[in-house]
Amino acid sequence: MMRKWCFLVMCLPLCLVSSAQGDAAAWNTAFQKAKNELKGLAGKPAEAYVATGRSLEELAVQNPGNPEVWYFLGNAIDKFNTSSLENLHASKLALARRASDCFVNSIDLSDSNTYTGDKILFDPHTKILSVWGAQAERYLSAGDKDSAIWCLQQAEAYGGVNASVSAYFKQVLDECTDSAYLFTNGDVYFYYISYLQLVENYKPHVHCISLNFLNTQWYPEYLRKKGSLHFAFGKEELAKIRSKKWKQESFTVQNKAGIGGDTAIVWKATPKDDSYMLRSDIILKDFLQENGFKSDVYFAADVPENMRLYLGVDNYAALQGLTLKIVPNWRATSLNYLENRLAMLNELSPEDDGDFTFNKDNIQVLNNYRFAYTAAADLAMSQNQLKAAENILLFEEKKYPETLLPFYADATRKWFDGFKEKILTAAADH
Repeated sequence: MMRKWCFLVMCLPLCLVSSAQGDAAAWNTAFQKAKNELKGLAGKPAEAYVATGRSLEELAVQNPGNPEVWYFLGNAIDKFNTSSLENLHASKLALARRASDCFVNSIDLSDSNTYTGDKILFDPHTKILSVWGAQAERYLSAGDKDSAIWCLQQAEAYGGVNASVSAYFKQVLDECTDSAYLFTNGDVYFYYISYLQLVENYKPHVHCISLNFLNTQWYPEYLRKKGSLHFAFGKEELAKIRSKKWKQESFTVQNKAGIGGDTAIVWKATPKDDSYMLRSDIILKDFLQENGFKSDVYFAADVPENMRLYLGVDNYAALQGLTLKIVPNWRATSLNYLENRLAMLNELSPEDDGDFTFNKDNIQVLNNYRFAYTAAADLAMSQNQLKAAENILLFEEKKYPETLLPFYADATRKWFDGFKEKILTAAADH
């Protein structure tokens, strides 16, 4: 149900609303100006959002039936509340609630709950999850687990948690052993897994670590104090870590656990020119070296290679399906294991949860099913198993047809079609 709340200017006289609604052209001009201002504020401190936020609130009062104005107002409130990850631990519950209400309005006012207006990165469904997930992390870092759970329950209650996407992340967790470390990238991964672990108590002993949050000062220290992530760094050394210019270099991790494999792994990082080794990269490198295979380490399969220190299937990361496991063996991915794992991945059914298509962010996540198959086909092709590569792709098309799981973007479809053509041509010529 829509909540027609205005948060700073709700006491404006009704005559202002009536007169403004009679001038649609002026309203549209003012709204476009406010949208452009908001988009231009990325990276600015919280105070920078106040004036534009007030303008958007006035516009929402004047035209409360417009889903787009509520979406942009929600973003303004959210950015004022959490203008950067560094300030996340100081966010306010009242502002999180207000931002969430705005995103709920934008969905309720949209046809079939599908928001089609202009966006700043995420769909309003995802923003509901992000708003409440950030507040949950704020409580968790303060040691208030019960309040964190309550916040994630609000995310589910207001439409920020989708059953099909939640099932996808359960399978990500299923690939991780107990007490393993799972490194993720982005709000969607981190907050969905937080929801599963805290609210549903699903595989709570997997340590899910946000690579994005590792760039802050407070989050690594929070993990260090809690004992969730072990470093060679002490508190003062950890606080002094800064990003630095990243040149080509080799990394070494000793096999301290003595498990089967090399006594140490060595691989080369080849960053692009003018790249920086971020605070998160330096902390991750230290953790991997300190851990030394004593605990299993996984990365979500769609974490960019630079964020996993260039560990991949060509060196010491073994594909598990939806994750990559760091192992002390060179190019250790088993194609047979991978094919069996892919066969176990969930099918999608619109009868069970067809509303995942309401949100393009959901579609993007679920396309990872498709790309798990392309990764397996690519591996088969590299091993000259061309018929296996062809069969893997054909099986994927039957399991995840475009009529059921749309592509996220035209460019994604074109890439997939080109990849498929390359595989089929190679198999036919073999």
